[in-house]
Amino acid sequence: MCFTMSKDAWGERLLSSTSDRFNRWEQQHIALAAVVQCAVLVNNLANNKEVASDDLVSCINPLLALNPASIDEIYPNVNKLNLGFKTLQDIFSNEKIRENTEVIRYTLGMLILRNKLNANRSMQNEIREVLKFTTPLATDEEEPDKLYSGTDNTYEQLAELYLDTLSKLSFRIQVHGKIENLKDEYIVNKIRTLLLAGVRSAVLWYQLGGRRWRLVIHRKQIRQTVATIRRKLISPI
Repeated sequence: MCFTMSKDAWGERLLSSTSDRFNRWEQQHIALAAVVQCAVLVNNLANNKEVASDDLVSCINPLLALNPASIDEIYPNVNKLNLGFKTLQDIFSNEKIRENTEVIRYTLGMLILRNKLNANRSMQNEIREVLKFTTPLATDEEEPDKLYSGTDNTYEQLAELYLDTLSKLSFRIQVHGKIENLKDEYIVNKIRTLLLAGVRSAVLWYQLGGRRWRLVIHRKQIRQTVATIRRKLISPI
C-alpha cells in the first residue's frame, strides 16, 4: 500500500511511504526519533554537554531535502539517529524520565510549532524559498580528515530563518541552560537551527500518521517499534 503526503514547505512532490527496510509505522517513528534527537542536542548545547557532529548533521540536513521521493532521501543514514531512538526508549519505558524532562518539553514544543506552521501557508513558502539556497552541512564521510559539522554560515542562515518565521508564531519554545551558553551566538545559532530541523521532522511525523494523543495511548507499541528499528539497524536485511 502506498501512502502519500500532502504538499508542504518541504516538498511539492507526493512522498511515498515505500521503503526497502521500514514499514509506514516504523517510518513514523524514525521521524519522531529525529525530533527527539533535535531536542536532546538542544538540551546538550544549552548545558555544556558533548554534541557529536554526526548527530547534528543527521538532524539538520533533512531540512534541505526538498521534493523528496521517499523517506530514505530525507534520512539516508537512519543509524545516525541512534541518540533519538535510545532517548525514545528511555522515555517510553519510564526510565530516565526525570533526566529527560527538558527533552520531552522541547519535543512537545516542536510538535506544537508544527501545528502552528501548518496553518500558515505564507510562512511555509518563506521557509521553502530560503532553504532552496542553503548549503547542506558536510559529513565526516565527505571529508574524513576533517571533523566538523558544517559551516558557520549555514547555521547563521538557518538560525535567522528560525527567527524570521517560527519564533514569530504565537507559541515559542523557551530553552533553559547555562546563561553563558545562551549568550554565545555560535551555540544559539545551532540551537535555533535544531529547533527548525525538529519542526521539519515533526511535519513528516504528522504526515506519516503521528498524533500527540497516540504518544500517551500507544506507549508500549512505540517502545516495541523503536526496539525493532534498532535491531534492523544492527542486523542487515
